[in-house]
Amino acid sequence: QLSTPVRLLPPRTAAKMGDEESDYKISYYDKETGELGEPGVWVSEPGKAKVEYASGDSYDGEFNDEKMKHGQGIYTWMGEENDDGERAVKATYTGSYADGKRCGVGKMTFPNGDVYEGEWKDNKMNGEGLYKYKKGDIFSGTYVDGLKHGENGTYEYGEDQSRLTGTWEKGNFLSGNWEFEGAGSYSGEFKGGKPAGKGKFTFVNGVAQEGEYAVPVAAEEDEEPPEGEPTWKGNPVYTSVS
Repeated sequence: QLSTPVRLLPPRTAAKMGDEESDYKISYYDKETGELGEPGVWVSEPGKAKVEYASGDSYDGEFNDEKMKHGQGIYTWMGEENDDGERAVKATYTGSYADGKRCGVGKMTFPNGDVYEGEWKDNKMNGEGLYKYKKGDIFSGTYVDGLKHGENGTYEYGEDQSRLTGTWEKGNFLSGNWEFEGAGSYSGEFKGGKPAGKGKFTFVNGVAQEGEYAVPVAAEEDEEPPEGEPTWKGNPVYTSVS
């Protein structure tokens, strides 16, 4: 029988980042000179301004007539003060806003070092994008409400260069191809981050084997099924000799 390493699928993306605070000061850029004016304590008009929040966070960008972030902007989140009273940058967003929310195309660097660049809607990753995990993994595909969702999404593992390409639903890989660097591929269905059900291995020498990943079953109908990983049960493979 043939087998393949069983691994968990990629982790969820980094935590959501809010960027609204009530205590701040704002300085508008002069439309002619581009210089910052005297700071005020509320958003008084549309235009480009720099906002500094009590937490140390800042926003440098445009506001609309409704006094909300709208257009291009840069939001910077700062970490907690260290023993010297200094703060380091925790996260950044550079891109488009609409009516106060991240919307359009933008780039986010998360606190854990992950980076997403692509489309946004209502402060969530939504649309086509590229997500680079700090550990070296990369996902390229479609997001809906912050989760991988849609067809033809590709996740590449940085450690061994294997790739998952296929259909995603609410962050989970449902079906498609799992390509192993220099060792062929597996195509079939997935469940809970692991191959499950019917599938097929195709090896670099052209030999293919169809079969099924079967979960352990209980010996008696009224017993709980035993714990354990699904087992590959492959159909016979015949090789012709000329």
